[in-house]
Amino acid sequence: MHRYLQLIIVGSLITALPALAQDKDRPFPPSGEIQIPSGAAVDRMLDSNTVPPPDKEFSPNDAKAIQQMDQRAKRIDQEVMKGICTGC
Repeated sequence: MHRYLQLIIVGSLITALPALAQDKDRPFPPSGEIQIPSGAAVDRMLDSNTVPPPDKEFSPNDAKAIQQMDQRAKRIDQEVMKGICTGC
């Protein structure tokens, strides 16, 4: 019985330690409180020029947009490979 209790304790420690490691790196608000902006504040933020315009790079047609994204991904992969491997 004592051995089963030890196995349960060790098992729970093994599962709890990764979760504890993730929590310590998370930034906390300075005051410990979360402030939710009012509706008027959200409207002011949306009306200001701080919000970038929507991306017009891809077609509104889904099939064409997927093709454009695939081409862009290949282009980015080629650029990355040039930066990583000069003899490729």
